[in-house]
Amino acid sequence: MSLKYGVLGLLKGEPLHGYEVKNRFESMLGGTWEVNIGQIYTTLQRLERDGLVRPVGPRGDRGKLLYELSPEGQKALDQWLAQPDSGPQQLHEDIYVKLLLATRIANGDLGQLLARQKRAYLQRLRDLNRLEERARRDGRIDLARLVRGALLHTEADLKWMDELSSEHFGTEGAKPE
Repeated sequence: MSLKYGVLGLLKGEPLHGYEVKNRFESMLGGTWEVNIGQIYTTLQRLERDGLVRPVGPRGDRGKLLYELSPEGQKALDQWLAQPDSGPQQLHEDIYVKLLLATRIANGDLGQLLARQKRAYLQRLRDLNRLEERARRDGRIDLARLVRGALLHTEADLKWMDELSSEHFGTEGAKPE
């Protein structure tokens, strides 16, 4: 969903072709989301079909086609930006399904799953801290703010893992694998 609106937002500034959309989208997010060029072109085609973007002029060198935001696309983007987000945590995310299934399949033995997930969250914290430092160093305060939000969510997820480990193993915390 956010790729669709990310494309619309990028086209609000100026007409772009697919590779420019891809590069600017990835750059906007500090390289944290690599998008397949096929995904970009599929999204552009869908947006054109839905009347949210339109081609500008004939194909350029190497067959590139510029796209611009249509008035309908501007309206859709404005509506999307005005709506509050439901939040990053949805109960259909993989971790929740894994925990429920692991509880059933392993008769409640979540030790290894919790330990692996905690290590993954710790690595994510390290990666996000590096990204936030780089963004601030590069003067990308917009990206630093975004990463800060991801850091806070990851810290909350890590705290949750600790709570689950405490419940699972009593007050000792998670046992190592």
